[in-house]
Amino acid sequence: MIDKRLFALVKKWPLVCLVGLRLVNLGISITIWTYLAQGIALYMSGNVVSGDSPFGRFYWLFLGAIAVKSLLAYGIEKVTYLSSAELRLNLRHQVMAKAFKLEQTGRFSAASLAQYSVDGIEQLEIYYSRFIPQLFYCVLASFLIFGTLVRFAWLPAVALLVCMPLIPIVIMMVMKVAKKILGKYWTDYTDLGTTFKENLSGLSTLKSFDQDGIKQKKLNQNAERFRKSTMSLLSMQLNSITVMDIISYCGAALGIALALLTYSAGQLSLAGMFLFILLSAEFFIPMRQLGSLFHVAMNGISAMSRLFAFLDTPEPVYGGKGLSAPVTTVTVDDLSYVYPSANPSANPSPTPSNSPNNDLDNERPGDHVLRNVSLALMSGGLVGMIGKSGSGKSTFAKVISRRLVGYEGDVYWNNDPLTDLSEDAIKQSTLYVDCHGYLFQASIKDNLLLGKKDASDEELWEVLETVQLADVVHSQESGLDTLLTENGGNLSGGQRQRLLLARALLKDVTFYVFDEITSGIDRRSEDIILEVLKQLARNRLVLFISHRLYNVMNAAVVAVFEDGKIVEFGEPERLKNSSTYFKTYFIQEAELLQDAGSLKQSQVTEDRGGYYD
Repeated sequence: MIDKRLFALVKKWPLVCLVGLRLVNLGISITIWTYLAQGIALYMSGNVVSGDSPFGRFYWLFLGAIAVKSLLAYGIEKVTYLSSAELRLNLRHQVMAKAFKLEQTGRFSAASLAQYSVDGIEQLEIYYSRFIPQLFYCVLASFLIFGTLVRFAWLPAVALLVCMPLIPIVIMMVMKVAKKILGKYWTDYTDLGTTFKENLSGLSTLKSFDQDGIKQKKLNQNAERFRKSTMSLLSMQLNSITVMDIISYCGAALGIALALLTYSAGQLSLAGMFLFILLSAEFFIPMRQLGSLFHVAMNGISAMSRLFAFLDTPEPVYGGKGLSAPVTTVTVDDLSYVYPSANPSANPSPTPSNSPNNDLDNERPGDHVLRNVSLALMSGGLVGMIGKSGSGKSTFAKVISRRLVGYEGDVYWNNDPLTDLSEDAIKQSTLYVDCHGYLFQASIKDNLLLGKKDASDEELWEVLETVQLADVVHSQESGLDTLLTENGGNLSGGQRQRLLLARALLKDVTFYVFDEITSGIDRRSEDIILEVLKQLARNRLVLFISHRLYNVMNAAVVAVFEDGKIVEFGEPERLKNSSTYFKTYFIQEAELLQDAGSLKQSQVTEDRGGYYD
């Protein structure tokens, strides 16, 4: 029920303070009930109640106790807030730091990770700052009350102490059912959030294809499934609270009955009997409060297991060696790669298959995506890679640029094994750019400065001129300070990709990988990008991936992928004339382009409502 890793995130003294303050609060209550019981006993015995008697001093004691208990209540809430705030901040910091280290969320979708980081941590906060202190307080409070009562009569005190563990036993029994219900609850919850985010992001596409009604029905089904899971959770909570109430009331009644019998037998004083009556209910209140927090605790435990599953995701391991010279060659020897199989226990909400982060090569976990690939790449000319979707070309590029690890075989940058290079050496020397690059809701200048934070305005205009966006930006009233909407929504498809390319050029590394950056844009932007890549490759190692053969016809060399292997490699014109596979691929693509004709061109061109070229 308690994960030790949780305590490593925060200081332990707030929990100790919480338990201590609550015990002091209980001690004051016991003192009040003791004075009250003695006063009532004196009064019923016919003794005169004087100002010096317990009952006479009770009035002032009661007022003082109220003041002290009010201060204690404030202190308890203050310490609770401090402990929970520290946990929230530390855990969210670790989640974000982990996401940055992994550079992608892996098995977790962005929506589910956001839910765990917000709602999950909120539930975990209640578990840590309220349930755990209450758990320790229950044990200590029970012995404190027992120690007070056993001095008057051991039999009813022991009876109360024996009944008290029945509530934790009920809690443990409920936990077996609760784990299954809560697992389903969180799965349905994250699935609903993921589906909602996905449908909202693709709402315009759904409306264009008149599929919004179908998606609405599926979303309603997910919502109904989540509602049923919620009602099952609430039903379990209500039933468990009812059972705990029965145990509490029966235990208190048993203690009072035994106290009355003991008193009638002359083995218990009148004051002791009244104290048993007053404290029997108090005996079960801490455990009863613990039971009321149980369902929240289970939510926290469920969220904690998923958050720690993400935090336990293995991070890339780098070497400690730097590069002695710019990367000019990449050599691959007998390279094979297998995507790891998903672990259901650690994958409560897998990334949807249509998520932009998914690569088509990553659809066969457990199978070889790359098979014994050997290749030598050199700078000085554009290196093209083509192949059908799922052929392994993107996986190959991610492996040699160190975005994927766990491969078999050897990869060398210059003469240095890739596994020996440090993280700084790799990140300062290579850049992987695909069509899913993100543009932030900020100015064009701010987005470009991500590539080079100290770039001057002259450098920004120069790189915009290179990708032929300078005239477009000049035409805007604010120029470089023109604000972009989310992910560059006020740019056309071609403008957006060229701006991403401009940002990549500012990074100025020696090894570039461009993966399908000409996908889904107009032909003019496509030609501009290809020309920029061709010029860039004169003094850089530039790898360009495409599934369109005509895109790589101007490359220095082309590698053709099929089923995880390189089936052809050489100059494109030579392959066009000598390779049967290359010829077949070229003919098939030419037929597809001819069938698409001008219709495809008109549909793909600047239809995103952006600034006109």
